[in-house]
Amino acid sequence: MKPSIFIGSSTEALPIAKLVEKELSKHFDAKLWKDHLFELGEDTLNSLLIFMQCYDFAVLVVTDDDTSVVRKKRSGTPRDNVIYELGLFTGALGRRRTFAVVSQKSVKPNGKKASPKLPTDILGSNTARISDMSLDKLKRHIHKDLKDLVETIQERSEQATLQLLPSTGLATGYVQNFVVPVCKGLADLKTIQVGGKTVDISKGNFDFTVVLPKDLTKASVEGAKAYVKSKGLQDFILTLGNRQYPFYVGAGVFKGRVHFYDYPTTLGASHKAVQMALSGPYIGFGKYHTILDQKEIANFKRAIEALLTEAGVSGVRDKVKFTQAK
Repeated sequence: MKPSIFIGSSTEALPIAKLVEKELSKHFDAKLWKDHLFELGEDTLNSLLIFMQCYDFAVLVVTDDDTSVVRKKRSGTPRDNVIYELGLFTGALGRRRTFAVVSQKSVKPNGKKASPKLPTDILGSNTARISDMSLDKLKRHIHKDLKDLVETIQERSEQATLQLLPSTGLATGYVQNFVVPVCKGLADLKTIQVGGKTVDISKGNFDFTVVLPKDLTKASVEGAKAYVKSKGLQDFILTLGNRQYPFYVGAGVFKGRVHFYDYPTTLGASHKAVQMALSGPYIGFGKYHTILDQKEIANFKRAIEALLTEAGVSGVRDKVKFTQAK
């Protein structure tokens, strides 16, 4: 999945916002608020509450559409709803995934750049600056102006994020309580039984594949059984101390390696969380269930990969692979 980006702006700033959308769409799944995101019959706030869970990033285009007088000083200010949405998404996605693209004007006669008046809390590393110029000129400059923003989003999209839905927490428990002890336990074994034959794995000639469900409705015992049957896998139980760890093993040895599999039904908790997040008097929100399903599965995988880079699990990291059930 490409990282998804919600782009907000005032109506007056739509021409600029469309250029921002066009540039970001070269790299990401960017959607402008005006492009049929707000459905008929739904109030704006309810739609925004859905968006802040469905999108990975938010970019708000900030322009001085209004004028205000603060402490006897007149200045250009953004539309109130743009600042509200900037705060809303910052609270939901975090400061590292919410950005303001600020349009700066040249002030005569000194030529200095003046920005719309912004709350000081949102100034800093989460703002990108573009020059207020004709659209033709801006088209030629927008790539350069947004270069740092694009690179920042690309970098941060590779990182797992702690969010309202539980995939990061589920991945943490899954890695610490299952993947790490199982892989270390297998590494300590000399031989195992596969298909009625004794196989030597004392040289670490095995892989442990985490099977990701196609969607969260399949993150269940039934989904696991269907996958195991389709691949002809066999049950396997590893006993460590007083605890048993059930998972699966391939029916044979392929190129000298044994292939173990686990189908993490723990992701079923994400399915319940998505249902709760989208509960309410909504009709026709199936597409948002699908979006959140795929976000949770992708973030679960990213979180596992990140956790396996930590010290003390280097031997495990090389064993873990991923595949997705069809």
